[in-house]
Amino acid sequence: MNNKKTSLAPVAKMSPQEDFGKCLANAEGWMQMIQERLQASDNVQGPKAALEDRLKETEVILTEEPEGRLQLDTVLVKAESLLQNSNDDEKHEILKSLKQIKTMWEDTQINMVHCHSRIEWVLLHWSEYLKAREDYFFWLMNIKQKLAPDLESQLGLKEKKLQLSHHTILLSNILNQAALLERLIQESGSLFAKTEDETFSEAAQLKLKADHEALEIKAKKKVEILEAIVQEHQQYMDNLEKFQNWLHSMKEKYNNCNACKNSKDHMEGSLRELKIARSSILAEEPKVEEFQRKLKELRRFSQNDERLSDKVLNVIQEYNRVKGQIVKRYSQFGVRLRCSFQELLRVFQQWRSSTRDLLHQSLDTKDRVLIRTYLQNIEDHLAHSNQLKAQLDRFQGLEGVLNSIYSKEQTVAFESELREAVQQRKFLTDDLLQRRRELQVNCQDPADHKLLLKKFEEWLKTENWKLTKILAAKSPRNSREIKNRKRGLKVLQSHVPHGQKMSEELISAEFTGMSEEEKQLEDLRYRWILYKTKLEEAGELSIQGEDEVDEFRKKTSGKICHYLSRACCAALPLQLLLLLLLLLAFLLPLIEEQDSCSVVNNFARSFYLTLRYQGPPPT
Repeated sequence: MNNKKTSLAPVAKMSPQEDFGKCLANAEGWMQMIQERLQASDNVQGPKAALEDRLKETEVILTEEPEGRLQLDTVLVKAESLLQNSNDDEKHEILKSLKQIKTMWEDTQINMVHCHSRIEWVLLHWSEYLKAREDYFFWLMNIKQKLAPDLESQLGLKEKKLQLSHHTILLSNILNQAALLERLIQESGSLFAKTEDETFSEAAQLKLKADHEALEIKAKKKVEILEAIVQEHQQYMDNLEKFQNWLHSMKEKYNNCNACKNSKDHMEGSLRELKIARSSILAEEPKVEEFQRKLKELRRFSQNDERLSDKVLNVIQEYNRVKGQIVKRYSQFGVRLRCSFQELLRVFQQWRSSTRDLLHQSLDTKDRVLIRTYLQNIEDHLAHSNQLKAQLDRFQGLEGVLNSIYSKEQTVAFESELREAVQQRKFLTDDLLQRRRELQVNCQDPADHKLLLKKFEEWLKTENWKLTKILAAKSPRNSREIKNRKRGLKVLQSHVPHGQKMSEELISAEFTGMSEEEKQLEDLRYRWILYKTKLEEAGELSIQGEDEVDEFRKKTSGKICHYLSRACCAALPLQLLLLLLLLLAFLLPLIEEQDSCSVVNNFARSFYLTLRYQGPPPT
C-alpha cells in the first residue's frame, strides 16, 4: 500500500517570462489578423454596393478596437511585473518587444480609422454627386418641357416682346447652369479615377455635356428667331409711322405748290418743291411695295389685328392718291419747263451768235479808245454769260427728274441740248476771257503802271515804318502796354488785304520789255513778303510777351504773399508775449492794508484819476 500513488498529476505553473511571451504572441496575432482584414477591405474601386459592404466591414473592425486595446494592456501589465525581476539584458529585450508591439498597435489603429474614413468619404462623395446630378436632371427636364412648345407667331407686338423676354430668361438660366454642369463633369471624372465605375466614365460625361449643349443651341435658336420676329414687327410699325409722317409732309408740299402763282420765279420754286416731292415719292416706292407685301402677311403678326390692316390699307391708298396728284402736277410743269427751256435756248443762240461775231472781229489798231470799247463789249458778253450759266445750272439740277416728266426719247433730247448749250457757253466764255487778257496788256498805259508801282511803294514804306516803330518800343511790362501793342499790330494786320490787292494788280499789269520796272516790282514783292513775315512774327511775340507778363505778375504776387506770411508768423509770438505781460500786470494781487506804498502805487491802482492815500507818508 505504501507504493500506491494517486493518478492525478499537478498542472505545471507557467513562469512570468512564458506568460509575457504568450500574451505578446496573442496580441501580435490579433493585430496581424486585423491588418489582413483591413487589407482585404481597403479598396474604393468597384460599384457602390461593393463599397458599402466594405464600409460595413470596416465598421465591424472598428468595434473590435477595445479587444485589441485589452490585449495590449495585458502585455503591458505582464511586462511591468517581469521587469522588476529581470536583469539588464532581459529588461532590454522586454522593452524592445514592448516598443514593437506599441508601434504595431499604433499602425493597426491608424489603418483601421484611415481605411474606414477613405471608403466613407468616397461613398459620401458619390452620394453628393448623385444628389447634384438628380437636381440637374430635374432642372434639365423642366427646361426641356418649357422649350418644347412651338413658338407662337399669331401675336401682337407686346405679346411677342413678352415671349422673347421669357425665352431670353430661359437661355440665361441654361448658360448659368453650365457652371454646375462643369462641376458635375469634374466630380464625375474624380470619382471615376477613384472607383473606375462605368457610370462615371468619359462617355457618360460627354453625354451629359452633349445634352446640355443641345438644349443651349435650341434655346439660342428660339431667342434668335424671336428677336428677328420682334425686330421685324417693330421695324414694320416704325416704318409705317415714319411713312405716315412723310406722306403728310408731301401733302403739305403739294398744297404749297398748288398755291403758287404762274409767274416764272414762282413756277421754278414750285418745280423745285415738286422735284423734292422730285424724288421723295420715287424713293419711297420700294417701301410702299414692301408695305403691300407685308400687308399680305399681316395675319402672321396677329389674328385680331384688323385695325392695323385697315390702317396700312388707308396709308397706301393715301400714298397712291398723293402720288397721282403730284405726278399730274409734275407733268403740267413739264410742259411749262420745256417752254422755258426753249426760251432759254433762243436767248443763248442769240448770245452765241453775237459772241462769235465779236470774237471774229479783227482789231489791228493801237487806238486805245477802240480797244477799250471792244473790251467793254467783251465785259457785257461775259456778264450775259454769267446770267446764262445760272439759268443753265438751274436746268441741270433738274436732269435727275426728267424721266418722270418726259418719255425716254424726250429726256435724251432735252439732256443733249442742255449739255451742248453748257459746253458751248463754256468754250465761248473761255475765248472771251483770253481775248480780254490779250487786250488788257495792249491797252495798259505805262504811266498808270508806274503810278500804281509808286503808290504801292509809298504805302509799303508807311506800313513798314509803323511796324518798325512798334517793334522798337521797350518790351511791355503791364497790361496797358500789351493792349496798345496788340491794338497797333491788329490795325496793321487789317491793312494787309489792301496791300495784297495792290500787289496782285501790279503783277497782273506787268509789261514786257520794261526791265527797270520789272526789277523794281521784284524788289517790292520781296519787301512785301518780308513785311508780312515780320508782322506775323510780331503778333506771335506779342502773345508770348503777354504770357511772360502774366507769369511775372504771378511770381511777384507769390513773393509778396510769402513775405507777408513770414512776417506775420515772426511777429505773432512777440504779440502774444506782450498781451500775456499786460494781463499779468492787471491780475497782481491787491493787499488790504491801505498804508502800503507798494499797493497804492502799483500798476493797477495807477489807473485811478487821483492817488487815494490816507496813511502816514511813505518812507
